[in-house]
Amino acid sequence: MHVQSAKRMEDNVPASTLKEGQWIPILQQVLWNLFAEQKDSITTTTPMSFKIVSSCILLAFYALSGIASPVGTSTTEELVRTPVGLVPKSNVHMVPEGGKIIHSDTEIRLLNADGSLFHTAPLNKNARLNFPTPQNRTAHRRNLEDATVAAFAAVNSIGGFEGNWVQPPLPQVQSGQLLMYFAGIAPSNIDALIIPTLQYGVSAAGGGTFWSLVSWFISGDQVAHSNLTQLGAGTVPIDSFVVNEDEFLATPPAHAWFCGFSGFQAAGLNVQTLENFNTAVVALEITGGNDIGNLPNEPTDLNQIFILDANSNGIFPIPWQFGQDTADGITIVRPPNNLNGDETLVFEY
Repeated sequence: MHVQSAKRMEDNVPASTLKEGQWIPILQQVLWNLFAEQKDSITTTTPMSFKIVSSCILLAFYALSGIASPVGTSTTEELVRTPVGLVPKSNVHMVPEGGKIIHSDTEIRLLNADGSLFHTAPLNKNARLNFPTPQNRTAHRRNLEDATVAAFAAVNSIGGFEGNWVQPPLPQVQSGQLLMYFAGIAPSNIDALIIPTLQYGVSAAGGGTFWSLVSWFISGDQVAHSNLTQLGAGTVPIDSFVVNEDEFLATPPAHAWFCGFSGFQAAGLNVQTLENFNTAVVALEITGGNDIGNLPNEPTDLNQIFILDANSNGIFPIPWQFGQDTADGITIVRPPNNLNGDETLVFEY
């Protein structure tokens, strides 16, 4: 059971050894487990109260603890690969595990796990993400050298967004391509992204000729990412999530988010924003591809997609808008589903 597994993790860490702020990763794991249970309870006859249970656990924790675009700064600077294309290397930073990203209207600040500041950068308001939008889903790069295929779901609020990838087989042909599959969130104008990402190839975060996991935050011309975690061989399910933590870790008008993958703590990110991230985004970003042989030889599924609103109500049906790349033979398909939730999207090649 989710809460029991989180409790075991708590029991393994003596309270007396934890400094202020070190409860946050444990708290986030509990919150995520509760989100998963709340999701499961929607289809039962006795749904649990997400907010009540979370608040009780949070009070116990407090008692114990005491309570990123191609626009760059230099035309000669090295460019590196990101989910929104090539970006100057100096604009890309790794956030250590347990660290935090603070995003305002004017700047981005990056914090270490102990809360100390290690980077600040002004946001370039003239820099726009090299990424499609729900209003302009097809006017984007249209070849496999540099292509994006995306689906969008704009809703009033997002309290949590979950989906399960099945690790794809390795691409048929290796020619230095970078594949990024992600299920994340953005504001309605898509001027920023919070995206836990399943990656093949080498990006600014690292990688190689294997599948790996990494989370990204991108706004304007600034990019931040988590540690990258390499996956082993096989076709294991990969639980991707973004969960809102406003009730516990944010003061209005700010919003708090935690994104990553269940069981892969190092690939997660903590993000604080002022914008309301109310659009779910599912996408495949391709950089350096030559033909369909650079992709897996079978469709790639995102299963059990579930979106909760800010009141922990499931959103169904999810109002997807699709952008396709039929010229290159890549489409996103939503199979029919009569169940309340657990939708599936399939990338077909």
